[in-house]
Amino acid sequence: MAEAPRGLPPPASDTPTKFQRRIARLAELVTGRMASWAGVVFWLAVVGVAVPFANRLGSVETSRLTEFLPSGAQSTRALELDRAFPSGRSLSAEVVFYRASGLTPADLSLAAHDSRRLVAELASAVGTPSGLVEASDGKAAVVTVPVPGDENAVDRTVSEVRAVVGNGGQGLEIRVTGEAAIQADLFNSFSGADTFLLVATAILVAVLLAGTYRSPVLWLVPLMSVGIAEAVAQAAVYGLARGGLTVNGQSAALVTVIVFGAGTDYALLLTARYREELRHYPRHQLAMLVAWRRSAPAIVASSLTVSAALACLLPARLNLTADFGAVGIVGVLSAVVVLLGAYPALLLVMGRGVFWPAVPRHAPGFVQRGPWAWLGRVVSRGNRPVWISGLVLLGFAGVGLFTVDTNVSSISELPSTAPSVQGYDLLTGNFPAGEVSPVDVVVTDARYLGATRGALARLPVTAALGPVQRAGNMADFDLVLAVSPTGNKGFAAVRQIRRAAAEVAGDHVVVGGETAEDLDTAVASHHDIVIIVPSVLAVVLFVLWLVLRALLGPVLVVVTVIVTFGAALGLTSALFVPLLHLPGTDPTVPILTFVFLVALGTDYNIFLLTRMREEVLRRGSTAGVDTGVATTGGVLTSAGVVLAGTFAVLAVLPVVASREIGIVVALGVLADTFLVRTVLVPMLAADLGRRFWWPTPVGRKRDERNRAPSPGSAEQG
Repeated sequence: MAEAPRGLPPPASDTPTKFQRRIARLAELVTGRMASWAGVVFWLAVVGVAVPFANRLGSVETSRLTEFLPSGAQSTRALELDRAFPSGRSLSAEVVFYRASGLTPADLSLAAHDSRRLVAELASAVGTPSGLVEASDGKAAVVTVPVPGDENAVDRTVSEVRAVVGNGGQGLEIRVTGEAAIQADLFNSFSGADTFLLVATAILVAVLLAGTYRSPVLWLVPLMSVGIAEAVAQAAVYGLARGGLTVNGQSAALVTVIVFGAGTDYALLLTARYREELRHYPRHQLAMLVAWRRSAPAIVASSLTVSAALACLLPARLNLTADFGAVGIVGVLSAVVVLLGAYPALLLVMGRGVFWPAVPRHAPGFVQRGPWAWLGRVVSRGNRPVWISGLVLLGFAGVGLFTVDTNVSSISELPSTAPSVQGYDLLTGNFPAGEVSPVDVVVTDARYLGATRGALARLPVTAALGPVQRAGNMADFDLVLAVSPTGNKGFAAVRQIRRAAAEVAGDHVVVGGETAEDLDTAVASHHDIVIIVPSVLAVVLFVLWLVLRALLGPVLVVVTVIVTFGAALGLTSALFVPLLHLPGTDPTVPILTFVFLVALGTDYNIFLLTRMREEVLRRGSTAGVDTGVATTGGVLTSAGVVLAGTFAVLAVLPVVASREIGIVVALGVLADTFLVRTVLVPMLAADLGRRFWWPTPVGRKRDERNRAPSPGSAEQG
């Protein structure tokens, strides 16, 4: 193990632990044998192997409606059983003709003509259209067209149907909606999104890095490393998808965001420590060795914290939530492996000159004074009214949580400008809501068909029962609701139907349909929150206890992170949802943003608090807070801005859930960056003093002696 160079403060313990010895050996490997042109060639070879597989990720992405539903729910099973029936072997596309002043005979003639054209021009791609059904108010009419095939076939057919019928004109509106059109619009929402998101994120990160480093060269190195991590992550996700993991456009976009956000943060942290150690050591190889040895444990701990928190998503009932957990873990682990392996090699082969024009020179007595040194002195005084006021401010922002409405329909995933959404609005505005969204009743044993229909027909929420379809020993029919199928009334009606069916047929009846899907999604989302939230909190608390070896401090840190999440989600619900004309909060958003913000907030606090602890063990809690903020404030703030920016890029995607996730996480990260981690947590630690770090031994006399910060506390690179 390399001898501790002169000029540095002595370690907290003169006898290194077994873990510290292993870290030292690994540091020597990474910054020694692998930190050469041979190491660079190795990582370029990794890219060469990964890129061909990464480029195939789009071929395994799916946007099927079933992927947005909870696994094991009745509505999901109903969709699977429907495939056995003639109507279930295809998705329906509904062509809506609408004129505000009422359809004219010419409009109805055009609708009939278009129906015949669909059969003539798309005979091999569509089934036989239904007859033209007119609304009672005479303003709308609809033709239902069966569309068979997989996602690509449905997408092509819907595009062809829209090309045949056109958009109308001169007051006549023609829109194509229905399950086939919704799925096609979802598919197209993510078409090209991976490339766009990658380019947009790369440009944003490049600009932020260039502004942070103010060097024409240095910003390229972390960007190259993150590019390697992105290729590795996408190749790994492709392999998992081939092995059975469901990957859709949203989860694929998340890989890019996490790799760029986490990878850039790790690069910033390692670079900052490397720059600091270059002041102490004449040889840049030795400076990197010490920087890697002292940074790697915190970086690995933070990445494992985020991964463990994301792993809590895997048992989720909502498929989309569980998929996010799997791909998120891949992204985080890819980022940490590449940034701790490839990034030091790239930096070392370029020498000190990579920092040009601000090249850090060997100057053991270097002291830099600036805004972070000033802030370190301010927060180390532990001003109690300030940190209490900050928590109250965040709590006030969290009042918006009372406006969160997750009872939104599945079609709300798409923006209001999507053609299928516009067509659906025309249907619901002119046809009875129950007819637009009928309940799907599947009887798995036809012996119970008569009893089931009789029981359901007598219910006050039933307006009509549709004709029966048969497939072997199963039967299927639609039930038109007499109440609104959306919101709490629709949910209550589905629950009543399920109870009545179970009383006469037990588990031989499966109730599905759009209203049932929305109900099952809401129930699954609530279940996931109850299970996942305590799991995530337990994970991050355990990691903080393990890393800091303190009891009270980690609990208070987690409390600040929770309050930050509440403020971010509350502000989004109260301000951005109405401002952006969003339909409500997607059911997956609260749980996903909670996991991201708690994990990422803990992630940053690990970097801050481990540096504080390093100083606390030597100089006392007050000086530890002072030095910790002074030496990490700049880099952690830059990292927070980069991470917030990468998540904000999600807001440009046309899918509601992605936009809301991007906004909530970006707001939460910015609040954590500029208020919680830089002011509230350090002030808490300074105010509580030895109690914050207990049972870590902080000597009272030594702590009191450090109440007056020393000039060296501002020492940083």
